[in-house]
Amino acid sequence: MKPAENKADRGYVAKGDEINYAKRSNDELIDLLKSRIAIERTIGARLLGIRGDVSVEYLLTAIKTEQKLYPRLEICRSLARIGEPSIKGLVQLLGVIGNNQYQTPSEEPFLKESYPLPRDIAARTLIRIGLVALPVLCGVLVEDHPAKISEAIDAIGFICSKGGADQCLKTLMTCYNKFKNNDLLRWKLIRAMSSFPESLIFLEKHLSVEKNPAIQQEIKRSIRIINKNKR
Repeated sequence: MKPAENKADRGYVAKGDEINYAKRSNDELIDLLKSRIAIERTIGARLLGIRGDVSVEYLLTAIKTEQKLYPRLEICRSLARIGEPSIKGLVQLLGVIGNNQYQTPSEEPFLKESYPLPRDIAARTLIRIGLVALPVLCGVLVEDHPAKISEAIDAIGFICSKGGADQCLKTLMTCYNKFKNNDLLRWKLIRAMSSFPESLIFLEKHLSVEKNPAIQQEIKRSIRIINKNKR
């Protein structure tokens, strides 16, 4: 199969190629989201992103089942473009879509200085929405749903790594104390704390008592990043 044919099979639509569908009604575009043809699903998702919050419910439904690369990417772009009206629905999908999420702390060191991009599709979309998503994401951390909390932590850490949200640290600390026997959540919370200079004393204290090598490694990384950013 030629590369161009492969991209078409995965639903690739070049920018501007959706113009012939631009005058279709919302209902017609929603029908495109259900098409058996991947390219049509991409077009439907792209144009619905322009129609605003009326599209959110249908885009959220589509992202649950979409398997092709480009329609899935376009659905996420449109939800991010719509912004705040998408947040609550995306939060409900944290840890639900796909199976690429971390299940245990990674022992492979993350060597980049930038904050790692979340693996979870809903979390990635929420970070594109940005700061306005933080209150709802922090609300997830007080729930009792570890799988959802795990992905919310990633989104909070990434968003806060760009600055402007120091108020989230207290919620992260409370979550750490609540789930101190959950290695995966502790590992992710330590990583998120790299976005908060105020967490330095907490991290240094826990470095001396932490027994899990992966978490200990992440504590050292967070301390290094905080100290580097203070210079």
